[in-house]
Amino acid sequence: MKSQHPPPNGHQVLVNNFPNGVFVLFDAALYYRIVGPEALPFSGRKAMEMVDKQLYDLFPEETASELESELNATIDGESHSFDVDYDGRVHHIETRPVEIDGNPYGVLVTQEVTEIRQTSQELKRQNERLDQFASMLSHDLRNPLSIAFGELEQYRETGDDECLDGIEEALERVEDLLVDMTELARPSSPAREYKPISVAAIAWNAWELIDTRTATLQTQDCTTIGDRSQLQALFENLFRNAVGHGGENVTVRVGPMDDGFYVEDTGKGISREDREQVFEHGFTTGYGGSGIGLTIVKRVAAEHDLEVALAESIEGGARFEFQSST
Repeated sequence: MKSQHPPPNGHQVLVNNFPNGVFVLFDAALYYRIVGPEALPFSGRKAMEMVDKQLYDLFPEETASELESELNATIDGESHSFDVDYDGRVHHIETRPVEIDGNPYGVLVTQEVTEIRQTSQELKRQNERLDQFASMLSHDLRNPLSIAFGELEQYRETGDDECLDGIEEALERVEDLLVDMTELARPSSPAREYKPISVAAIAWNAWELIDTRTATLQTQDCTTIGDRSQLQALFENLFRNAVGHGGENVTVRVGPMDDGFYVEDTGKGISREDREQVFEHGFTTGYGGSGIGLTIVKRVAAEHDLEVALAESIEGGARFEFQSST
């Protein structure tokens, strides 16, 4: 398209002293006709070096191509607001269509917003972590609190002091979970001194804390390195998931693997199309689950440098394999 004649420059003083960002007037051929202020605040580039230059003469092809559609739409009468990544920084751009002497032009104002966008993204991540932290706590505290209330009711009816021991154990578990979930919710947890732990022993401790109905647990012992309380939370959630999906007569097996261990069941398994999503926060495939348990499993595994792989048991049930990633 042939370039238009440059517009009048009677407002050049205003443009040269533009107080916040960069001001540009461009024509239908995407030539920059007015640019200000005199020295651009982001790059220090001289504004006069950009005047009467076409978009593709001013920017790399990738950036110019991204801008072209927005600026053409502005010439056609549309206002636009968008971000562009350029030279390692984020620039927010606002455009408006204008008409000068019967010819279409566009006004462009841009501001460098890298730190603002980074702060916004970090706040979003923090809010997501807080939301997940709250839901994880609610999810995993439910069982020990239920046990404590049940033992308290039994004590009131019978006066049996053994019920008090059950209440104490349940409340200790609540305290452990509060510590563990707080650590897992942080963006980067401080290093812990992990110790060798019996996988079978942790599995049985977890089994006793959930409602397993008439389900069966079978274990082959092996040793892993980790935090006892966090790994118990991992097993609690896996077992709850197995019983919830597999039914009250499901069999759950725990055993050793090279550099790790597995947990599998004899239930219906997890379909291949769902395997990529089951660890996502809030994703659920039914049975009244909240979609939080496997998120906790994945976080605990990551905290212990364990990679989680999903497979099938011999019966077609779910099989979770945990192996060292180091």
